[in-house]
Amino acid sequence: DRHDRWLCMMYPRLALLRQFLRQDGSIFISIDDNEVQSLRYIMDEIFGASNFVATILWQKVYSPKNSARHFSEDHDYLLVYAKRAEIWKPNLLPRNEKQDSVYKNRDNDPRGPWKTGDLSARNYYSLGTYEIVCPSGRVIPHPPVGMYWRVSKDKFLELDRDKRIWWGKKGDAIPQIKRFLTEVKQGLVPQTMWFYTDVGHTQDAKKELLQVIDFPDSDSVFITPKPTKLIQRVIEIGTNPGELVLDSFSGSGTTGHAALKLNKAYSDQEARRFILVEMEPKIAREVTAERVRRVAEGYDNAKGENIEGLGGGFRYCELGEPLFYKDG
Repeated sequence: DRHDRWLCMMYPRLALLRQFLRQDGSIFISIDDNEVQSLRYIMDEIFGASNFVATILWQKVYSPKNSARHFSEDHDYLLVYAKRAEIWKPNLLPRNEKQDSVYKNRDNDPRGPWKTGDLSARNYYSLGTYEIVCPSGRVIPHPPVGMYWRVSKDKFLELDRDKRIWWGKKGDAIPQIKRFLTEVKQGLVPQTMWFYTDVGHTQDAKKELLQVIDFPDSDSVFITPKPTKLIQRVIEIGTNPGELVLDSFSGSGTTGHAALKLNKAYSDQEARRFILVEMEPKIAREVTAERVRRVAEGYDNAKGENIEGLGGGFRYCELGEPLFYKDG
């Protein structure tokens, strides 16, 4: 019965959200274990199973809960569907210094920093079983057991002539392919495991919220807000500059906060716009809108420090009279 009521509440909203999406649009839905299975069923029905893109696991906590009855739940899910999966493509995530730091230039190659990649693989390759002679004279009679060289012997010799093979410092190691930083994608393909070290956790989210909004008591604080870094990643993957983000369960206003942070970080690009919908009037006025106003204009945080505003702004609107009654 509980699942049934939840489905009856969600179904018309998801059907309407699908209509709102552009043909190349996507929808990300945060959900926990209680309803993830139910959500997959109605999303497949409304969007079509062929438009399912991925299930992302977000590590929402950073330490186990010793009070857990069975398992300490570390993650929530983000279900990703596209209006038309055949035309939707996720944006690449920007590379960071840590990812680039693995590229070195151990032989002073004029093409710049590089890292090694395996020359062998498990996939069968009919031309991948030849003998290799190292510069030191060592003979490698065949690839490692159960493996095949990734390229033919002709291609291997061509790579070696182009100094794209690393033989180790002494010239006698199993050869590896050099992959140059300048030749890799200038971004990372999004993965389905999102760790709190990259996108924050629930405690981060609560701290962010308490820095901006003055709640009257602990019971008034949102139990499950989202960290801005998590929503920033969603927006970066799912939208381009100048496009419109809709959050139909906006709650504490994290999506608006995250969009303004992105606009500030990429001020040379057209600003992303957002629509936040919150059905509870008191929350809409005192939390959702107030948070976005403060982070846009600037505010004094919980420590009394003045935090500079991110810029931007919004218009606050209320729903008018219903166009349809319950009987249609």
